[in-house]
Amino acid sequence: MGRQIFLFLFAVSLVTGCVAKPSQTEAEQQRLGVMVQALQQAIAVPSPEHLEVIARYGTDSRYYVMVRGWLVQTLSGVESQLAASGEAAPEAMHAKAEHLRAAIRRIVLE
Repeated sequence: MGRQIFLFLFAVSLVTGCVAKPSQTEAEQQRLGVMVQALQQAIAVPSPEHLEVIARYGTDSRYYVMVRGWLVQTLSGVESQLAASGEAAPEAMHAKAEHLRAAIRRIVLE
């Protein structure tokens, strides 16, 4: 999970040009940090409110590719765990996979 966040932050910096520049304000850095933390929470805990958070950032053309990539990679990990668990997979894992699929559909279709 930590590796995914690091890669996401790196991708955000490449796309938005938010590398350490003297002209970059702390407010911009703060805004990106808030976005990443909000997305991290929204991806981790399935709920309709969190689906809205993902949709808000995922439909923003500046962040779409990064958010979708984060969702796809997280879903891949959850599906791998589901496949390994077989019938013994906890319901929470099934709910998380469905939440991630719904989030991906939501940002792709909007």
